[in-house]
Amino acid sequence: MKHPLILYFSSEIFLSTGIGIVQYAQPFFYVSHHATDGMVGTLLAVNAICGGLAALLLGPAADRIGASKVWKLSSALLGLGYLLTSLTHTTPLWMLTSALVGLAAALLMSTENVVLSSLSQEREKAGILSKFVAMYMFVIGAGNVLSGWMCAAWGYQSALAAGAVVALCAMPLRWFVKAPDAIAPTAFRAPSRRILAMSGYACLFGMGSALLNQFATLILHNQFSLGTHATSLVSAAATFMVSLGSLMVSMLIRRFRRNTTLALSYLSFIGLTAGLVFTRTPGLFSGLYLARTVTTSIPGPIVDATFLDLTPSTDFSQMFGVRVFGTNVGTAAGSYAGGGLLGHHQVAMISLLSAVTFAVAGAYLFVLLRQLSRRAEQEALAGALDLPTSG
Repeated sequence: MKHPLILYFSSEIFLSTGIGIVQYAQPFFYVSHHATDGMVGTLLAVNAICGGLAALLLGPAADRIGASKVWKLSSALLGLGYLLTSLTHTTPLWMLTSALVGLAAALLMSTENVVLSSLSQEREKAGILSKFVAMYMFVIGAGNVLSGWMCAAWGYQSALAAGAVVALCAMPLRWFVKAPDAIAPTAFRAPSRRILAMSGYACLFGMGSALLNQFATLILHNQFSLGTHATSLVSAAATFMVSLGSLMVSMLIRRFRRNTTLALSYLSFIGLTAGLVFTRTPGLFSGLYLARTVTTSIPGPIVDATFLDLTPSTDFSQMFGVRVFGTNVGTAAGSYAGGGLLGHHQVAMISLLSAVTFAVAGAYLFVLLRQLSRRAEQEALAGALDLPTSG
């Protein structure tokens, strides 16, 4: 790796460890300060809403300011938001810190792959992105495990504050990452039809994922009567499975190429998700769910790298920002639908609806990639001949 990439990946170890610690400790911290389950849900909703709006509205501004600058700023704001949360004890202040964390996380997700892409060679982009996802998901899982020990030993507030401090340790390293920025001519502009179409795919995939992922632990605990300890192990294993799936991307692309890898991964997790409809034991449900988690993590780095290749560099942050917005919308819709079905004990219907949504997302993706690739070829040909394009 080049020196800037080494600094980038090293800083991510601190940031993702801090995120993992906070993810586990934060809900318990809220409850320990007398927040109800409904209030915890509201705080998470505020985080998602503010994140989605920030990604949609401020993503284009990152292209104007410079993605690497916004990446560094959002990393600092994320750790600061966590720290302020650990120091406050009232719902109105938690609302503000939740909004700040949502904004920072959205801007971070809108710019991190842009910076990583600018530091990578064209031929290695998908491989670098997949290794990055594999690394940070593994580290977040390790942070979850570490947080369980810290909460038991120090208490939820101290664990939350420690996670924030660890996350802030990423900043000294990120300060020295020098990445080239493609500067857009304006800060605020309407997204192109191409970017909106990409956001549509993110919405469908987010919906298919959220229908089941948000409720898997509840299904195991309540529907299959799995113990708390065993359920937590499945939850932690799912995080590591995402890391494993992402790590397999480079090998699969070398063996099968991009489109075949995408098709095989979609067929795999659609089949595994549909298979959950017929499960009657916690062991089989857990096995299929974890295998599904591996395969659903494969398309992400490939799709990101492909979308980067098909998008002008001055629109990278906007593209990821609108994608984050689409993912949040899909996640909200999937969570709402899944929660309603789970309330009526319709576990099989949740799995079936998730499989159908994934099938629609896959079909949409392949049609979209074909159209975008054809349009990119037309634009390249028109540019070579100095002819107008259809847009």
